[in-house]
Amino acid sequence: MNAHMWKWVVVTALAVPLRAQAPASAVPGKTSDGDPNLQGVWLSKWIVNMTDGRYAEKTVDVPFTDWGRKLWEERTDNLQAHDPTLKCWPTGLPRQAGTPYPMQIVQSRNLVVILYEGAAHTYRIIPTDGQPHGKFDQLWMGDSTGHWDGNTLVVDVTNFNDKTWLDSAGHPHSDQLHIVERYTRSAPDTLMYEVTIDDPVAYTRPWTTTYKYTTNPKLQIMEYWCTENNVDAPHSVGK
Repeated sequence: MNAHMWKWVVVTALAVPLRAQAPASAVPGKTSDGDPNLQGVWLSKWIVNMTDGRYAEKTVDVPFTDWGRKLWEERTDNLQAHDPTLKCWPTGLPRQAGTPYPMQIVQSRNLVVILYEGAAHTYRIIPTDGQPHGKFDQLWMGDSTGHWDGNTLVVDVTNFNDKTWLDSAGHPHSDQLHIVERYTRSAPDTLMYEVTIDDPVAYTRPWTTTYKYTTNPKLQIMEYWCTENNVDAPHSVGK
């Protein structure tokens, strides 16, 4: 277990909140603006392989194209030796949603912000007022726009680069990646995350998987930085 994983164990087992936080059972169903309340600090299992039911909520038969299967098999055969996170590059999506580090959701009027502890210690700003995608392209975390579908936050994400992986196992994507995320607070202490992958270069059709997040009053995000010249990178197994 490397230093990052030990840090996760410490965070989840011993973290002390910096400020008072209401018990999960006391969290209201709506924000002051009347939107479903997804706010809190959430943690999933480490989704090593987003298509494997041992990690995600179901097993998926991945519809690879020839290009996608070839890249997947190369990464599997060399034991993920060239994982881009070893270079401290941003993790990308949906991989960032499946890291073993907490994320915090903050809401304001017409806006949802997600703060991620792990990897590049990054964030996402998701407008929910109906504005279209921006003109930016080749983004690490894509360009997100959101809307409410009942009690679910639906986030449409486009304009990715092709430098990240979909998960730690190495499922590939191209710069044509388009994902749709659905966040639903199914219980006071449970957040369900569903993501649909649409990339015609890597997959013959869109496909979907699901993760589950939980929270508790002691959970918080902490400062974390991945730095250049990572001394642990040479220890990656590879071949």
